[in-house]
Amino acid sequence: MKQPGFLSAALLSIWLGTSSAVVSAASIELPSLGDTSSGVVSPQQEFELGQTYLKYLRSRTPTVSDPEVKEYLERLIYRLAEYSEIKDHRLNTMVIDSAVLNAFAAPGGIIGVNSGLFFNADTEAQFAAVLAHELAHLSQRHYARNVEDAKNKSLPTAAAILASVILMATAGADAGAAALSTTVAGIQSSRLRFSRQFEREADNIGIQTLAKAGFDPQAMPEIFENMNKSSRYQSRPPEFLLTHPVTDNRISDSRARAAQLPSSGTQGSLDYQLTRMRLFVLSAEDPARYARQLQKELETGHTSSEDITRYGLALASLEARDYKTAEKELAILTKKHPRNLHLIMAQARLESATNKTDEAIKRLDAALSIHLDSYPLMATKADVLIHAKRFKEARDLLLKLSRTRAHDPDIWYELAEVQGQANDILGLHQARAEYFFLTGNLDDAIKHLQFARKLVGDNYALRAKIDKKLNDIFKYRQKLEKN
Repeated sequence: MKQPGFLSAALLSIWLGTSSAVVSAASIELPSLGDTSSGVVSPQQEFELGQTYLKYLRSRTPTVSDPEVKEYLERLIYRLAEYSEIKDHRLNTMVIDSAVLNAFAAPGGIIGVNSGLFFNADTEAQFAAVLAHELAHLSQRHYARNVEDAKNKSLPTAAAILASVILMATAGADAGAAALSTTVAGIQSSRLRFSRQFEREADNIGIQTLAKAGFDPQAMPEIFENMNKSSRYQSRPPEFLLTHPVTDNRISDSRARAAQLPSSGTQGSLDYQLTRMRLFVLSAEDPARYARQLQKELETGHTSSEDITRYGLALASLEARDYKTAEKELAILTKKHPRNLHLIMAQARLESATNKTDEAIKRLDAALSIHLDSYPLMATKADVLIHAKRFKEARDLLLKLSRTRAHDPDIWYELAEVQGQANDILGLHQARAEYFFLTGNLDDAIKHLQFARKLVGDNYALRAKIDKKLNDIFKYRQKLEKN
């Protein structure tokens, strides 16, 4: 992925400048706890900063683009948010392609998890517990309150402290991110870790959110305890523990709070376990070897769930092009769970790989007639059409997805590729412009819009649309320069 030249410089200016940390009294909104932090950073300013950081983060950090994984995280986040104290539900989620255990919730409603959180959370309730904790940091505006504290103590600027949150998510990223980490090292050392008071608040509010959303509240002390135990055998603790220290007292406190809440909540769903297994397979360096491992687990009975292991075996076999094994395992699973969408999509991918395109399309269309406009189903259908070289049909489907997921760079990237295959050069430039804008590469976004403008001919409506997009990007860049 290309690195954004202009936006990188602009972000450094924002992080190290002071003007963006001050807002007028007219824009002040009271935060959840009635503190004075909105006088330093308003909720709207947090959102705008967050959107800028999101673009930068996308350009610097490898992410998981799999629709099933992304859609699962989105659904769970909104389920938890419904029972949280968050007032602004403009949320953006992302899955970082890293086995390091980490999760973060940055100002502006950005919520991210590493693949490593899926790998380390044995149950959906444990996974949800970490997300509920992060949502509590957002709802209580702990970042803005950190900014207020820094201002009172004459520490570095508000925006710089907000930037440190993004650096948490990019731990272990490329040299550019490492250089930025060095630039703000002084800020990180004093402000990166949340205060004990904020951690207690996030635990207390998060565990209530967890219980209200129907999960077992004991999952929070469980996942904290698992993290604590695993860190004892590592030279460096998981990234999450560096920014959210977990002590024995904190685990005991969360366990006591959980005991005061109803214990009738669930440990989780089959949906989570299937999504988790899919990530394991997608992360496997050698799918054939992983398939052999799962086959052995089934044969010896060393598995906590035969269905989940069998699903992993089917996916790994499909990745390794062992279609016979994939077909056998999926036949067993679909007989038991005929309406499960994960299995329907896996079966369609198998049919596509074995050149049974019509069967795959029929299967997916049947599911879409029930689950209207499902992102994973539509994306899978687009993949099937692309594999069959039916590029114009795939383009039309991805165009529909781009209207419902206009802020998803993965959709625009895929759409640009398909439009090139469909010989739609004008559409290719438009899609690439959207992709580059969402990933912070403003120069390339402008370049592709200018290419598109030359191709519109007498289509004045489209030219006006492109001109407006160009104008919006120029205004956005000017705003960054001003800050």
